[in-house]
Amino acid sequence: MADSSRSWTAPLRSVGRPILDRWLPLLGPAARRALPLGVVALVASWLGFFLITPLPFLALETFSATVRFHLATGLIFVPYLVSLIVTRRLPGGSVLDLPVMALMSVYLLATATSLDWRVSLEVTLTALAAIGVFYVLSDARLFRRWQVETALMLAVLAAAFWALWVVGGDYLDWLRLVNAVRGGISLGDLLPPTVPKLHDVGDHPNLLGGIFAMSLPFFLVGALRTKVRLLRVLVAVGAGAVLLAVFLSLARSAWLAAAAGGLTTMLLLFFATSGGSALLKRLWPTTSRRQTQVGLGALLLAGALLIVAFLVQSADARPLWLFRPSAAPRWDVMQAGGEIFADNVLLGTGPGVFSLLYPEYSGQYPNHAFHVHNGFLQAATDMGVPGVLAMLLLTGAIGWLVVSGLRETDGAARLSIAACAGALVAFGTFSLFDAPNGFKGPLVALAAVGAIAVLSVREGVTRYGSSDLLGERWVAALRVARLSARVFVPIAMVGLLITWGRLDIGHYFYSSSVASANVQNWSRAIEQGQRAVDLDPQYAIYRLELGAIQGQAYLDIRDPALLEDAIGQLQRGLELEPRSAIGHANLAMLFADAGERTLARTEALAALRFANSDSAVVLAAATALEASNWGEDAVRAYSQALFLDAGLADSPFWQDSPFRSERFPDILGGSALIFNPCALLGLSTRGAPLGELSRDDVLNRCRARVERDPGAAPGRVSLAEALIQRGAFGQSFVLLDGVLAREPDRGEARTALGRWHVAQGEVEEARQQWLLASQLDQVEALVLLGDSYAANEVPTRVVELLRSELEQSASQVQNHLTGILYFRFKFFRESPAAILLPGEWQRAIPARYALAQAALERWTNASRPR
Repeated sequence: MADSSRSWTAPLRSVGRPILDRWLPLLGPAARRALPLGVVALVASWLGFFLITPLPFLALETFSATVRFHLATGLIFVPYLVSLIVTRRLPGGSVLDLPVMALMSVYLLATATSLDWRVSLEVTLTALAAIGVFYVLSDARLFRRWQVETALMLAVLAAAFWALWVVGGDYLDWLRLVNAVRGGISLGDLLPPTVPKLHDVGDHPNLLGGIFAMSLPFFLVGALRTKVRLLRVLVAVGAGAVLLAVFLSLARSAWLAAAAGGLTTMLLLFFATSGGSALLKRLWPTTSRRQTQVGLGALLLAGALLIVAFLVQSADARPLWLFRPSAAPRWDVMQAGGEIFADNVLLGTGPGVFSLLYPEYSGQYPNHAFHVHNGFLQAATDMGVPGVLAMLLLTGAIGWLVVSGLRETDGAARLSIAACAGALVAFGTFSLFDAPNGFKGPLVALAAVGAIAVLSVREGVTRYGSSDLLGERWVAALRVARLSARVFVPIAMVGLLITWGRLDIGHYFYSSSVASANVQNWSRAIEQGQRAVDLDPQYAIYRLELGAIQGQAYLDIRDPALLEDAIGQLQRGLELEPRSAIGHANLAMLFADAGERTLARTEALAALRFANSDSAVVLAAATALEASNWGEDAVRAYSQALFLDAGLADSPFWQDSPFRSERFPDILGGSALIFNPCALLGLSTRGAPLGELSRDDVLNRCRARVERDPGAAPGRVSLAEALIQRGAFGQSFVLLDGVLAREPDRGEARTALGRWHVAQGEVEEARQQWLLASQLDQVEALVLLGDSYAANEVPTRVVELLRSELEQSASQVQNHLTGILYFRFKFFRESPAAILLPGEWQRAIPARYALAQAALERWTNASRPR
């Protein structure tokens, strides 16, 4: 047996003092105080970069943002690796080394066997970067526990205050708009029509909310740790700011995570710390009378919570910011993830591949298809059974670390471990409803929490396991495995930096190619795009985009060689990614232009198969079918486009060609809108043709549907608008009032109520409703609001807001959001200005947006000096 006096986790204690502590005696008193705080500021700034900056591939210029992310990581990794070489030591030395190495190995294995290894590599490198952050921050030769913990809190505070600043700016914009429209602000105007949501900070509002939830336990502990009253007040203020930011993320998963993490930490403080135990003993009822009182109070509190929960669920007022319809998309992608895992149990599909496979398994909600909205299922989908086992091993090691730390430490270190436990519970709770896997912010925050746990145990543990539990051979094997794990870390960090550097070169030429294409410098764009393809020939998006650029150039200058090159690149790109609806649609339009009728149909049908809810791709494929004289296929495709976006029914697009004008009744009949009389009624009030149906018939059928389902808000609004046009003001008001009583932030209902007020001659009341609707994503309300003034008297704020809305929230034809996200979330690259080749499909603009653009031009021209 091994010597019981030696712990098999001995490396945890044999790290020596931090290097900084050896230098401090050589410095003056001021420097001795300032230098440790400077280290905190440096670490906080580094962490803050990861937490505050947006996802690189969501930035306007993806390449620049990606390079900044890589440079910020390498700025610390490179000196750290040099320090390891100079001091001839290895990183790590904790119980987490083997599980982390297992996780890294599984990531690399899943990438090598991925259905698209090139896409998986992008996600794997981000995970490796977070692992590198953990090893840097957990190095006891560099940092103390309190430094990393304080740095994390400061970074989170910076993100929270920044987010609150952004939300505050949105609130001030609301007040300025109210003042511009109404000439003043009343008490009732102080509350906006819906709760503002934080944005443009961090990776995503939901992910940022999860980070805030993870950090709350450290603020709870911080309030107990310090005895200085001013510091307690500052920590309390920070906790309040983080709590408010959690709420304004409007991420219900973050709310649950904050509650679970905070409760866990409080329980640990009560039962696992001397101060908390003493406080609990003082509060614990000892007499039978006090026990009865406490028990009765607990029952009353539980009953009150149940009553509140029941009232919330059954209340008539159900604001959309809280009761938004996100359950169906989440459940759909989770079901798709489960099916994908069942088909790829052994090694998974590869990290990041889910969004590529989703169209084959469902595709119903393409803008929700970035992940499966469950971190545990995401790991299983990405890496199969080995990934699940690696996650379980890492979870068990962290749990063992935390439990051992709580048993063997005391004082400040134990408080930190209690906070880490709460943070880890918060992360796990958040991962039940979201998938933070592969996103830099949550992973770096998790790495910081893990580093704090390791440093806390190193600081406070005096007895940490015994080799009596293992035989001598097992101890020796374990030491070799631990040493291998520690050697693997710097190798992985070096590989990460080298790989990033190589990928960035191809990314640079791709980004330059897109920029050149956006200004129609075709020769330059093609040359740069070809360089990207040559450097990274297995990345499908580079070939698909080069083919699209060559196709645009061909349509512009009609060089047959460009057509041949474009078709070749698109075909090779589709060999790498056969599920690309955009690639198939572009190829279909080129074949149609070239007169290749059969090939055009084949590619158009493939585009329709994978397009799912992408109405722009469906329209492009339909125009290719029409141009190739596949009439019945074109009718079905146009019907699919109408089914996806009913607002297209009133577009002038249908009258632009004899075929569409003649076959529109068939297109409408095949769109399934025929089975939704209220949707048809709403379109008819805006001038859309109804084919062979009469408006009276549609109105009566809609009325019958509303009577059967009185809670269906869209149908009630459509019926109310039709009744307003017919002068039935009493019935229409009852319908709209009922909708707004249940959903006060239903924007289309407020727009319709404004019309009702105008019909009564109440212009100011109408403006108030349109003002509220303008903050609820109602472009039509902004047009009505502006048109209620003389053309040269429209408030400037209204003009600016309409211009902003048209730039951000238009139809898929004007703002191809699904296509933009296809480039950014599936391939982590910047989206070009022209995602689909130009064609007739671009004229399919819903009338409301055409009217909004016309109104904007009318107001702008009227306000110009003559």
